[in-house]
Amino acid sequence: MQNKEETEEVILKQLLTTVEEHQLIKSGDKIVVAISGGPDSVSLIHLLHRLKSRLGIELYGAHLNHNIRGIDAQMDARYVLNLCEELNIICFIKSADVESYGKKNQLTSEQAGRILRYEFFDEVLKKVEADKIAVAHNKNDQGETVLMRLLRGTGMQGLTAIQYQRDNIIRPLLDVHRKEIEKYCDHHNLMPRTDLSNLTSIYHRNKIRRELIPYLEEHYNPSVLDSLVKTANILKEDYDYIEKQAQTMYKELVYFEKKDQVSFSIPALEKLHPAMKARMLRRAGEELMGKGELLSYQQVQNLLELLDKKQTGKTIHLPMNLEAVISYDKLIFSKEREEEVEPFKEKLAVNDTTYVHALKAGFELKVFPAEDVDKVSKDKFVKHFDFDKFQQDIVVRNRRDGDRFWPLGLSGKKKLKDFFIDCKVERRERDLIPLICHGKDIVWVVGYRISDKYKITDRTQQILSIRLLK
Repeated sequence: MQNKEETEEVILKQLLTTVEEHQLIKSGDKIVVAISGGPDSVSLIHLLHRLKSRLGIELYGAHLNHNIRGIDAQMDARYVLNLCEELNIICFIKSADVESYGKKNQLTSEQAGRILRYEFFDEVLKKVEADKIAVAHNKNDQGETVLMRLLRGTGMQGLTAIQYQRDNIIRPLLDVHRKEIEKYCDHHNLMPRTDLSNLTSIYHRNKIRRELIPYLEEHYNPSVLDSLVKTANILKEDYDYIEKQAQTMYKELVYFEKKDQVSFSIPALEKLHPAMKARMLRRAGEELMGKGELLSYQQVQNLLELLDKKQTGKTIHLPMNLEAVISYDKLIFSKEREEEVEPFKEKLAVNDTTYVHALKAGFELKVFPAEDVDKVSKDKFVKHFDFDKFQQDIVVRNRRDGDRFWPLGLSGKKKLKDFFIDCKVERRERDLIPLICHGKDIVWVVGYRISDKYKITDRTQQILSIRLLK
């Protein structure tokens, strides 16, 4: 049986080895430590505090109250605050309604809690200008996660389980067994908080922890946790290589048309191996929302099915107010609009610039003699018209039901809706496209085509130039 000194030697040595091998901490780092109040996080903040001078680091604590366990959750927060006061560590505590957030964003309580936790930790990191966020996953968590994901079905990423470092998140205890952590807490009389739900087998992870792993250790492999962790580490090397190739391919395939929107060419996606195609879809959603592991297996399968059908206008709604839509030969990921675009209409001043608040842009209108034009502008946001044909106010507005337009080069008018379809304009963007109008006529569908009725001819004496200023 280990004495106190032996226990401390084991856990300290393993933490320092993990930190060094994976380069998790460097001298001068400011580290925000996530503290739930349980044994893992309590031992982590205590250990890092003891190693503070040796590692040359500065520590902060952060605790999120999920408001799921009632008075117990409040007691957890008070415990964390008292612990940090004893260690002379600044601590940040926040309360969040995890269940409401989960329902609103179509997430499980576990997913919602993880997202809100890391958003809070990131807030604290920015507030104190820290470098890292330390979380207290241990070796048992790693093995349990591998086994749990294997049982429910997962891919290579799922089996790599928990990483030592992801972006600015580090896990210094990932090579430490839970039994060593519990001994450490006992020896230092830390008295961490206990989540009573962890002591029952009503939850899937708890059943694996308290029933399946002990059974496997007794009847099949006494080192089953070590074997599961070894498997995760082997797969991680393969996964990291594939991800590097996927990142290169993603940069070649994706293009950004607007803020908060990424698009793929469907023909380009169809040329990919199914495994790489799924990676492109996952990465698009995750990079757009800034959230890892955003899309489930089933959601990716739904996206692949959407690609196969190629039905323009077909949309899939995804977590975090994200949607994917087929628009002709493109697959577009974007954030859903929370409200419809309001109709707008504004008069434009001639020989002046008018700012249009609805568009957050301006229009510059100038009139000059026809002989002053050297050549037709190729800029799609600058067009010239026969000014002699304008007898009424010139206005800019968005589309209305029943709008018709006489596109340059055609013999007559057509429905504006049909014109948009011919030009493959996405349905969600049509209300945002400015229309320059004169009376009942659409003079210019901005960014696309002018009206044949207002084109410059040999008889034109004065020219109206209209420029969109973004």
